[in-house]
Amino acid sequence: MSSGSSKPRSKAKAKALKAGRPPFLSTTTSKPATAFNPERRSLSAKRTRSLIRTHHVLQKRLAQARAEKDAEQVRELEAQLAASGGLETYQLASTVGQSAERGGDSSRVLVDWLREELEARKPKRFRGHSFAFSASSSSSSNPSPANDEHGSSSTSVQVGGRGPPSPRPLRILEVGALSTTNALNIPLVTSVRRIDLRSSGPGIEEADFMTLPLPDSPDGKGEWHGERGYDVISLSLVLNYVPDAPGRGEMLRRTTMFFSRHHENRDDLEDGDADRDEDMQTEYETPEQTEDDGTRATITTIKHPRVRAHDGRNGPRPPGLLPCLFLVLPAPTLHNSRYLTPDHLTAILSSLGYINLQAKTTRKLHYSLWRYDPRRRKEWVGQGGKTVFHKKEINPGSGRNNFCIVLDDREKE
Repeated sequence: MSSGSSKPRSKAKAKALKAGRPPFLSTTTSKPATAFNPERRSLSAKRTRSLIRTHHVLQKRLAQARAEKDAEQVRELEAQLAASGGLETYQLASTVGQSAERGGDSSRVLVDWLREELEARKPKRFRGHSFAFSASSSSSSNPSPANDEHGSSSTSVQVGGRGPPSPRPLRILEVGALSTTNALNIPLVTSVRRIDLRSSGPGIEEADFMTLPLPDSPDGKGEWHGERGYDVISLSLVLNYVPDAPGRGEMLRRTTMFFSRHHENRDDLEDGDADRDEDMQTEYETPEQTEDDGTRATITTIKHPRVRAHDGRNGPRPPGLLPCLFLVLPAPTLHNSRYLTPDHLTAILSSLGYINLQAKTTRKLHYSLWRYDPRRRKEWVGQGGKTVFHKKEINPGSGRNNFCIVLDDREKE
């Protein structure tokens, strides 16, 4: 930080969210971070963690310098980020760290939590068989007859030309996607749209979620594959990348605007479902499990009962899963922060209309699944729940981090 008291600080112009990520070292098209990239295999687990940690530290300092409008410090930190490899190296390290061979593919957790919804969308002849994930959504092994330019598919399938078509594929919006080869690729079952601020390869759109056209945009720009909205939104290690606390709150609020409207009139959500959801949750701890780096970790889980097939003869349908938000954060942002705890996060998301269905914490990460129901917000407000969350210390102690989410009471546009 510049220390000369007599030298006035020059002001840095406020930048959009995309500026939170540093530029690539060159303007040439980056190599996709796939298993065929030889650089990927050369990164050890220790080196991967070091690159990611250094990048986040520099990003935090850069956000602070921008907030203080210290242009000189901003330029210095941007130079350090570029010297460390910039976004290209960070994306490569993140992709390696989240790869299946390193045990870091968070999409496998999402697939497990959505298993019943996915099973219901499989053609009848395949039901009961284990899921076979496509190595690439644009792979020729994917039997889907319709692949779009981004490598994702969307189609309703009629098996053998008999009976009604199978349910349409589950529409998933993956924000901050680093790879097209994760567990979300299930032929005929899922249709995945992948976006990131800067694309790391084919199959990932270069787009900023905060400026992505809303599904209900009058000009139709928010449509994807001829439909509006999504069944699932994935924010895996994305929210922690937003450089400021108010921006994180706005990102969470904006997710509620991207869900498919056809879920609003489904008959499996009767009044009082939100209460049943909370009553049916149980919390327990599993024995210690081995992490990908050989360490041991105790996993704490809040588990929602599995959604089962329902024939309507035994009372109301059980609560559904859709539409839902899959959120993954570094564990310390919830368990070692002065300003955020799991309960505080639940309050923030409840005020937006979310209901917690699943949660799991490992030594490194916190995973959670949230169903969106606008009636939940009305119920929350009616019960006197908070809708404004300022930066306030709720978990004091030395050695804690300052990760925070700030949310105002602005209604959705």
